Amino acid sequence: VAKTARNRVKLLPVDIAILKTGVAQTGSARPQRDVRENSVNSNLPGQMNAGTAEMAAFSCALAAWEQAPDPGRFPFTEVLSLYHALGKHFVPASVSDMLSQSRQSCISCEAPSYLRAFLNCALDKPDGCYDYASYCALDLLDLPGQEGDGLSMQEVARRRDLTLLALLGDLVSFEHHASRGQEPRFPKKRPNAELSGKRIARAMAALRPSLRRLGFSQLETPLEWRAQAFLDWRDGRLTDLCRTRMALSMLPVHIVHDEYMFLRILQCFEVNFAWTAVLLRSAIRTVESDPETAIERLRSANALLREAARLFPLLGTLQIAAFQDFRRFTEGASAIQSTGYKTVEALCRRPDADRLDSVAFAAVPALRVCVEAGQETLDDAFARAAQKPETDRARLGRIEAEMTAFAGQLSRWRQAHLQLARRFLGDRGGTGYTEGVPYLAAVKDIPVFRNLVARL
Repeated sequence: VAKTARNRVKLLPVDIAILKTGVAQTGSARPQRDVRENSVNSNLPGQMNAGTAEMAAFSCALAAWEQAPDPGRFPFTEVLSLYHALGKHFVPASVSDMLSQSRQSCISCEAPSYLRAFLNCALDKPDGCYDYASYCALDLLDLPGQEGDGLSMQEVARRRDLTLLALLGDLVSFEHHASRGQEPRFPKKRPNAELSGKRIARAMAALRPSLRRLGFSQLETPLEWRAQAFLDWRDGRLTDLCRTRMALSMLPVHIVHDEYMFLRILQCFEVNFAWTAVLLRSAIRTVESDPETAIERLRSANALLREAARLFPLLGTLQIAAFQDFRRFTEGASAIQSTGYKTVEALCRRPDADRLDSVAFAAVPALRVCVEAGQETLDDAFARAAQKPETDRARLGRIEAEMTAFAGQLSRWRQAHLQLARRFLGDRGGTGYTEGVPYLAAVKDIPVFRNLVARL
């Protein structure tokens, strides 16, 4: 955690009653994976020396906590300071052992899922279950599940906007203070002032639609003033629980500056996929019974994907040398494992047999079970509506138009992903034991829907 007064995150002694409400559950099990022996606790020269002070503070704080385990006083600050000084990949086995013991203590003292989620993400590599979800610390984000399906459109937009404000606002704060020499964390391959300024501008451009809806009024002021005004404005809109969630969800594998941005962008994509799934499920339920609501939900899903595409220019500022530096230690975690993206894909239509049997769906076994059990899709609901003689053809045409637009948005998202992968990976393989660019090229043209032509 940054040691300056401006940057220091408000990590609670969190009130237990607060923790027990509003925190994502983390009970979903992930398949164990084999982790190569040299993939963890293998320090680079000088890496341990950089964390000597943090190690001492961590050891004292955790030992004191173990004397009287109280979930509300867990030493988050000291744990994060050590992980940020070393990078998660380089945390020594002695630290992992101590945190594993603390996790056991949490079981006996009925710790909230909030703390368990953090420890699971911090210990994913020694546990042998490191993957994309644990790398992105998705269990620590406020992602919606089935419970989000009954929300109003206004509440969907508000909750998504606030989560993006927290994530991208944190990135703006990190870049803003780093460019002024006020951010000691993740110092390796730090970008110059020009590149930092470009990132801040693109991060705020990605947030622009959300900022308008949330009422930020200084979108047209010069960037230097706007960034500080934005950070001051943002501070007044985040709860302590949200601040803590943001702090705990940043666990990079290395100390390379650009990995901070990389993680926040991945997390933003997952937020967008999760809320897109909420909108698609609502549209599926209402295509036949309430087509106007289905049209509204699909129109919102289209707008959401358009806004999500604003993240790609920001991701384009990633320094290739920096990316290649930290990605050496992300083997086993890949976006091919994203449950969020494949949930959206499988809600649009049932994947073909070869796709369902591919490594992509093998990485999300719970979703694959739902698909094989006959999960309802938008493609199916549209086809049924088209076959009914009583269906209003004008409304059906509007639904078809929104589905066509959605398919186009998702196809453009795939193409942008492929282009960036080619730029940053070249001929290298992916980090999830996949082919990387060849895989993305092979799947980019998979049809989003099959029953788009209404049977008029």
